[in-house]
Amino acid sequence: MFGLIVRRATLSLRVRSLLLAATLTGSLTGLAQGGDIDKFNPATTDPDLFRIAVRHSDRLQVPVRGAKMRVVMTDKKSGRVLREKKIFLQKVSAEQDLASIPSDRQGETVSVYRIPERQISELRALQAKFLAMPKSERDRIAGSLSIDVSGCKTDPNDMGEMLISTFMKSSEIGEFIVLAKDYDLRNVPAGSASKTADPVRPCT
Repeated sequence: MFGLIVRRATLSLRVRSLLLAATLTGSLTGLAQGGDIDKFNPATTDPDLFRIAVRHSDRLQVPVRGAKMRVVMTDKKSGRVLREKKIFLQKVSAEQDLASIPSDRQGETVSVYRIPERQISELRALQAKFLAMPKSERDRIAGSLSIDVSGCKTDPNDMGEMLISTFMKSSEIGEFIVLAKDYDLRNVPAGSASKTADPVRPCT
């Protein structure tokens, strides 16, 4: 059975990006807000309508190819990767989408991303292949869908908070809902290799 887990926002191994993972099997938990989140089904959602929005300070820049989506299907028993696909999300300038993301502070930027049109048919084929499997075979597969947004600071000497919020909209969900709100990219998890170095690197 497909479900959605939105885990607590955490920094990736590169320590400068916000990683939110939605797994295809499991139950609802974590930071996602709103009752509509449990309607999202990665196996049946329309890739053409899937959107991710990122709200962040003007002092933080999301570079080209800085927003990525990764789809992985693995064998539950062996852990063997059956299929993996990485997609660089495309920034769009839809005014209606941008206007629907609230911002309570000045000096913030909202960016909206979508799956590139050339890769929509590939994802639909992957969905169809999964749904065509017998239930017994589907139950042996674990899947994950993760969104990785990386950023850099425009001022190398900037040591202030670097807050970032992420939102999602899909064919099942008619409006953007919050995935993670005001997460500080400098909130490096315990056990990080470097506790003194600034995790938000300057833009090059």
